[in-house]
Amino acid sequence: MKEKPRVTIAIPVFNGEKHIADAIKSILSQRYTNWELLIMDDGSEDRSLDICQSFDDPRIKIFKDGFNKGISHRLNESIHIARGDFYARMDADDIMDIERISYQMQYMNDNPECDVVGSAAYIIDGNNSITGLRSGNTFASQTFASILSQGGFMHPTVLGRTLWFRSNPYNINADRCEDIELWLRTVDHSKFGHISDPLLFYREEGDQSSKVEKTIKGYRKMLQNMSMTVGPEYQSLLRRQQQKVIVKLWVRRIAHRLGLEKTIVAARSQRLTNIQHRKGQIDLQKAISYPRERIES
Repeated sequence: MKEKPRVTIAIPVFNGEKHIADAIKSILSQRYTNWELLIMDDGSEDRSLDICQSFDDPRIKIFKDGFNKGISHRLNESIHIARGDFYARMDADDIMDIERISYQMQYMNDNPECDVVGSAAYIIDGNNSITGLRSGNTFASQTFASILSQGGFMHPTVLGRTLWFRSNPYNINADRCEDIELWLRTVDHSKFGHISDPLLFYREEGDQSSKVEKTIKGYRKMLQNMSMTVGPEYQSLLRRQQQKVIVKLWVRRIAHRLGLEKTIVAARSQRLTNIQHRKGQIDLQKAISYPRERIES
């Protein structure tokens, strides 16, 4: 009988041929080895499946049905079939630091009351060059208001208890904001944690204006829908946030027309010192080079 994995890592992929190999390599390079990888294809029409199938490791399982159902649907599918006690998110174009799963599992073991933990992340471009650092919400104050004002986790950095994710599935109607909808919906009855070390290389490639516009529109729709279900204590907060979203959308449109899109995107990240940048690039290269010394847990 095969050993039951302690951690399930899930990657939803749609036409990810450009970067999926590095994503998988970084998982194979993890010093923590007691995991399974579920690759959830969402109707890819490129070479994504061929690339995924080229990796010969029994811990990798590929699921495909030929349909394009969306990321939230694929995440919920992966949570349903996950065999691990813990569930880790990953995107098809990102890269894990080799210590990511090890550090997050240590955190969860040390904090048994924690449901989900995220981390900081390096920002990388299409050539695997680091452009900045982003922390996400550190949850120093874990409230509905703090998530509205500071955002949630950087989604592909999270690892949590599988039973928690099964009890709190992603909303398949929260288009492009399924993550923050989940954090807002669960913040009052959950415990979130944060690791300040950057444990992921999060890719932002090319012109982000179209992606950001769609995300903002989806976020606005999600806020409108949420206002019909939350208690009266949150109604004024949601109304103010909807007004801010409208302003933000117009600011982004104007910035794009003025050629300031890259400036605004860069402003979201913390600039790195030369030493930080050099260390980050070294860690990235380690992540996409394997095999290496690993640890069992």
